[in-house]
Amino acid sequence: MQELPKADDRRRLRGKESRQTILQAAISCIASRGLSNTTLDRVADGAGVSRALVVFHFKSKSGLLKDVLEFLGAGYSEGWDEIKKLDGASTMEKLLQLLDYDVRFSTENPEFISAWHAFWGEAKGNLLYHELSVPRDERYARDTNQLIATLIEEGGYDENELLPLQTGLTAMQFGLWVESHLNPGPDDYSKGMDAVRLFLSKTFPKHPLPPAVTASTI
Repeated sequence: MQELPKADDRRRLRGKESRQTILQAAISCIASRGLSNTTLDRVADGAGVSRALVVFHFKSKSGLLKDVLEFLGAGYSEGWDEIKKLDGASTMEKLLQLLDYDVRFSTENPEFISAWHAFWGEAKGNLLYHELSVPRDERYARDTNQLIATLIEEGGYDENELLPLQTGLTAMQFGLWVESHLNPGPDDYSKGMDAVRLFLSKTFPKHPLPPAVTASTI
């Protein structure tokens, strides 16, 4: 006979579930209203819980915003790190997989992207973002920059182009996120990846690109 979960375990599970529900409601509120118009009462209403429960989990609006950033960052990092663990891929394949993930994430998680834009666009949120999220961004940049450096070494390309290429690719990634936020459309993923593939094929002509992902596999 299967043993039933203990009362303490059930309470922890309910607490974890309610906390996640509140975080999702906070993201929706931030995405639609911005940081300054996000209140504990509005988040509680969106989550279908009491304000007291929000305070119990997060103490204050500041605490909630910090945990929202951690939640957003962890959600992105999980997929990125899974790709990094894959074995057997060439340097170009690994870079393209990471960029594919980045473009796909922005098109499949519009509320996350809108919430990040809210943090970037308001002074207090921007300071908080720099404190908690920029270290993650720097790690992603190091990952892609190292792959670009390896491609240059493998193909005997001009090493003086390393920094401009790194800068250009970062600008393209951020630009695609902005475009999907400001002017979302059903073809954002395919248009974004077409641009990424063209950039890589022109920049690294000695490295053939793997086949493009088709709509049926998305």
